[in-house]
Amino acid sequence: MAAATQARHVENVDGLILDVENAEKSQVAGLKLAADGHTVLQPQPSDDPNDPLNWTPFKKHIILFIVALSAFAGDFGSGAGIPCIVLQGIEWGMTPDKVNYAGNLNVIFLGIGGLWWIPFVYFWGRAPVLFWTTLAGALFTLGCAVTTNFTTFYALRAMMGFTLTACQTIGLSFIKDMFFFHEHARKIGLWAALFLAAPYCGPLLGNFIIAETGEWRYVFWLVFGVCCIDLVLILMFADETWYNRTIPAQPARGSRIMRVLGVWQIQNHDGNFMTVSRSVGRLTETLMKPIVLPTMLYYAMSFMWSVGINITTSILFETPQELGGYGFSSKAVGFLYFTPIVAVVIGEMFGHYFNDFMANRYIATHQGRFEPEVRLWTCYIALIPMIPGLVLVGQGLHHHLHWAVLVVGWGVYVFGVMTASVAVTTYLLDSFQTASGEVAGYLNFARVVAGFSVGYFQMPWGLKVGYDKSFGTQAAIVGAALIVLFLIQRYGKRLRDKGGPVKF
Repeated sequence: MAAATQARHVENVDGLILDVENAEKSQVAGLKLAADGHTVLQPQPSDDPNDPLNWTPFKKHIILFIVALSAFAGDFGSGAGIPCIVLQGIEWGMTPDKVNYAGNLNVIFLGIGGLWWIPFVYFWGRAPVLFWTTLAGALFTLGCAVTTNFTTFYALRAMMGFTLTACQTIGLSFIKDMFFFHEHARKIGLWAALFLAAPYCGPLLGNFIIAETGEWRYVFWLVFGVCCIDLVLILMFADETWYNRTIPAQPARGSRIMRVLGVWQIQNHDGNFMTVSRSVGRLTETLMKPIVLPTMLYYAMSFMWSVGINITTSILFETPQELGGYGFSSKAVGFLYFTPIVAVVIGEMFGHYFNDFMANRYIATHQGRFEPEVRLWTCYIALIPMIPGLVLVGQGLHHHLHWAVLVVGWGVYVFGVMTASVAVTTYLLDSFQTASGEVAGYLNFARVVAGFSVGYFQMPWGLKVGYDKSFGTQAAIVGAALIVLFLIQRYGKRLRDKGGPVKF
């Protein structure tokens, strides 16, 4: 048994103390600091080498990559099915719209599964959920690749989404366990960049495969291969990051593989992990916090249109020119998907430094203190490209402008979405440090459900009123989200104080 000192967050009535410079000496005396000599480590780590906060940078970052790759697999598998629907319809004697019902169900279960797996990380552990959901997702993907009828494929696609979505929500728990407060924005950016690029990587590679082979099953074999690589990395490097700082002594860690499989957690459950009822109850408790629903609303209003652009442009680019489209081949459409992927990468690079700049600037001018609402300033920056990006796409589609106009508008909008996603996720994590899984689950649910709904009305809406008007309305809704954002920033601290933290 290794003794563990309970980690604590050092704060006063004005917020967390993150810097010893200009802070009151009585409040920062004896605190452990980062390598720069002045950043306060939040939370204060124990002296136990098994404490994930004390792990080596290599171990922390290889686990971060594994978790991000697992999150990538969910939307990658979902998006990869988009180019397959025409060939599947021919094989099964169905229209592409009917075949796409399986894709729609997959998206729904991405949202449901994201909430379902959260309690498991509290009463069983992070590592076993990571391993078993990835294994199950790989097997369901294999089934999709070899099935010969739509009914089986329909069910398997749903289960793919239900299992592979886990790390799109529990990934935040891994980050919170391993990294200090001042590192969260950067690590969330790396994690989010990989899985936010996934919906575009799937169609990109899927279009290439179909263009070269004319066979849709190879696309799902590719997704299965990604899952298998992920499983190998999990077995080689993953570990349990849960570390209960409320108990006086930690149980012996035992074998790493037993921790990955979940055996160690079962053997050391009592007093170390939450009960099932408490783990489930935290979902409702978190949702009832006054600030959570408004933040979900802002995120949905800003993010949901990325799905509409994805669906509308990909269909119109492949529609023959004589029918009002652009007449692109599958391979050409695949190349177009580099646009949002590059935008996500640029957004990550910008946010990687800008989020820290805003936080450090506030800390330097407020006696070393920090408030989570500082994170939201980045969202105002994100709105600047999102609104004109949507307008540009709408004008391009309506007037049938050169495809480069659509590419620019698409990329600019996705850049804003990426920037806002990191800021909003970091804001809720900063606000509810003890509910990392729950806040990630609810943000994922808002993203998926809102985006899923757009897929049903985007095309009919644009055809009825004109794409210039439909996308102009979408840009106006993103602008209206600014009001929600302002209210959150203005009254966020008051609402957080009223709601209190999510209890362990």
